Amino acid sequence: MNRIPNCNPPNKTRGKSAERDGVVLVLMAIVFFVLIGIAALLIDLGMARLTQTHMQSVADAAAIEGGWNLAMQRTELDVRESVVQRADLASDSWGPKRIELDEGTIVAVAGQTIRCDTLGDPVEPTLEINASNELAGDIVLGNYDREVVPDELPGQPAGYDRSLTFLPDTDQPDSILVRLRRTGEDDLAGGTSAERLVGLWTRGSLLNLESKARGISVRGESIVQLMPVVAVGGASSELVPTALTAALPRSEMDAETYQRTSLKQIDEAPLTVGTPVSSVDAATDFAGVGYLPIFDVLPTGNSVVIGFVLAEVTAGAVVPRTMEELGFQFPNATANPTCVSVLSDEVLMANRSLAGIDAAHAPILVRARQIQGTNP
Repeated sequence: MNRIPNCNPPNKTRGKSAERDGVVLVLMAIVFFVLIGIAALLIDLGMARLTQTHMQSVADAAAIEGGWNLAMQRTELDVRESVVQRADLASDSWGPKRIELDEGTIVAVAGQTIRCDTLGDPVEPTLEINASNELAGDIVLGNYDREVVPDELPGQPAGYDRSLTFLPDTDQPDSILVRLRRTGEDDLAGGTSAERLVGLWTRGSLLNLESKARGISVRGESIVQLMPVVAVGGASSELVPTALTAALPRSEMDAETYQRTSLKQIDEAPLTVGTPVSSVDAATDFAGVGYLPIFDVLPTGNSVVIGFVLAEVTAGAVVPRTMEELGFQFPNATANPTCVSVLSDEVLMANRSLAGIDAAHAPILVRARQIQGTNP
């Protein structure tokens, strides 16, 4: 029997299609691993940012609490303890969990065991009271100079000590600096540090063991500065002071004692700087305790309120007092200029000239930095 020849040519495209399918499969595998790596990195960085944001919020709250106690002329120990207590209270509301990997390996660089299937206690950075007021400590009292603030972000590693902008001073401090750290550092002068943030998903990456063991260092730093009060709240309770309806000349603030006869009358209790002051003397029987307005004559010739002083006014004297001396438990003022609807440059400059004297002050958050990296 004669065989009929195959007239159809061989299908060469079938072999090429199989080769093409193999190449696509390899490319898909490579892309898959790249996407997994990117996702792992984003998860770790997201957790670092979340932790960082929380630590910054805690540092801000603690610094403001210390600033208020500093403004109320509490003792240095009371100021430091208030910062620690406020930070502990804020940290209790949230804390990233310590995750360990079971039956893992011991990384010599960090000396830590990696375990799995364990959800540990929350990692809550704490503050050292720093009684010696070390510049690198967690709580530092001193004087902050805004004019020499560096533009470069500090902390990697030079610049984190704030030596150019913050000068420690426990005699007449006008600022307080608070640091929270998860950097794994030891032997910090006046400070402490919790463990670094574990890079959970990057454990399976191709990073070297040293980088994996170090983890991610996260820091939060806040500086609060006392500034002259620009606005006072109305009082609905005997526990808080409010503004009085008489004003003291700015010139009296430089004298050792205030002259009762220099008081001027104000028709309504001024709650903000910029309130006009009349030329009429205050009544001889005027008396009260609270925020006594301070007025000055501007270049325009107008007499306006430029600040406040916490004082006791009697029929024969004007005496500056502290909150505790007057029996008040809570402050009722702010130094934030945005709380004043109409504030001219002349009034603001006059208000800022009261810094550092007996005028009432309130804390302002002047600097906050979130700092992260792989090194302390």
